Amino acid sequence: MNYFKVLGLVFGLAAALKPIYMHLLPWDEHAFIAKAYARSRPAWIVPVALFGLGLVALTWYMHFTAGIAYSLILTVVFSLTALKGIMLLFDYERFHALVAGMLAKDRGRSVVLVDIGAGVVGIAIVLLALLVY
Repeated sequence: MNYFKVLGLVFGLAAALKPIYMHLLPWDEHAFIAKAYARSRPAWIVPVALFGLGLVALTWYMHFTAGIAYSLILTVVFSLTALKGIMLLFDYERFHALVAGMLAKDRGRSVVLVDIGAGVVGIAIVLLALLVY
């Protein structure tokens, strides 16, 4: 199994299942999100963001060296996660304000909408991984 198939399945399933594990399971996801992205940057964020950025860099390396057809599609889509990693590393205060605002407005409805969007994109990535790679 090639790198892009594995990446597509893992990344796609995590995104596709996000609405389920964040909103359908009986737990307080808003309290979890508020605690995970506390006002002062938690210690876990820097190593996780650096790991994610490293994975994006590895994906670009694999795109240029593996010779897998259509790898650019998943490489570009996966690279969008780097935006969140960069924001977490270099402008955490604004990211926290964005998350806090989303949680406060309409009882967190925008968080649910973002997660539904992530789920739809995740399903598309899983299909891409299964049908193309």
